[in-house]
Amino acid sequence: MDEILAAARILACQQAIHRFYAALDRGDFATVANALAPHGIWHRQGKALRGPGDVAQAMAERPAGRVTAHLVQNLVVELEGPEAARARYNTLVFRHDGEAEAKPPAPLGVPLSIAAAEDRLERDANGAWLVVERRSARVFGA
Repeated sequence: MDEILAAARILACQQAIHRFYAALDRGDFATVANALAPHGIWHRQGKALRGPGDVAQAMAERPAGRVTAHLVQNLVVELEGPEAARARYNTLVFRHDGEAEAKPPAPLGVPLSIAAAEDRLERDANGAWLVVERRSARVFGA
């Protein structure tokens, strides 16, 4: 594969992961749900969310006053072909559960966790990189 094309695909995968967490932290749950392929699985908090519908339902159950910040670090993407990739990274997560009407900024407490994550991504017919499987496990945290 051409080096420039490979670099462009790696960058597109990185951006897909960063867009997911940016959307999650700003409460754009439609974008979060649509980041998962129709056949995708997100292993989240002991449950397997299958497809965008399950993700949308899980996001609808989040407390209204929850504020999060997911900092993605050490992101490495390996192409497994022109339409498939695997990404490994860590997330440093801050969370505050407050009142739904609370005004920013949320109080800064200690981090909730540091987790090691692994994604498998595939490119769809429109060229978008979507998550086909996302797993993570806490390295630090309660």
